Amino acid sequence: MRIGIYGGSFDPPHYGHKNIAEFVIEKLNLDKLLIVPVGVASHGKDNLSSSSIRMKMCELTFGKIEKAIVSPVEIQMEGVSYTFKTLEKIIEEYGKENDYFEIIGEDSANYFDKWKEYEKILELSTVIVLKRKGFKNVVDSSKIVTVDNPYFNMSSTEIKEKIKNNEDVLEFLTKETIEFIKKENLYKK
Repeated sequence: MRIGIYGGSFDPPHYGHKNIAEFVIEKLNLDKLLIVPVGVASHGKDNLSSSSIRMKMCELTFGKIEKAIVSPVEIQMEGVSYTFKTLEKIIEEYGKENDYFEIIGEDSANYFDKWKEYEKILELSTVIVLKRKGFKNVVDSSKIVTVDNPYFNMSSTEIKEKIKNNEDVLEFLTKETIEFIKKENLYKK
């Protein structure tokens, strides 16, 4: 099987994330795409919504995409979520015989050489880099493939700000996700 791994804070997951998921499933001819909300972020983001809230929003956003599976792998792991550990856990669960594709943005590829055990990530998977304006990949490896993808210019931070200011976010989030955010009174502080 060809299995993609698409991790992120997903706080909240938006149409940019959803469109990327659909794009990589088709472009890479994936059998499965695991959507992996971060557990304990290695980059020090401690202002995230709870893991159960982010899991639920991911299910609402990605749930109707065929081949996409929201995975609690990082949320269930102890300690900081490092990509190489996540990959090891996924490979343990799905088997060594599959091909694994770690999906990252060019903003992350810009400092990929600083990722913990980045060589191990390249041993375990092919890293697929999605283009982002103003960034470039810093590691040269046959296991890193940059794909031409549509740009989705939206950020969760900006969306949270709009929600806080009672602005309309229908163009950024699915209706179900918006209803859930309202019900849980998220991002109002």
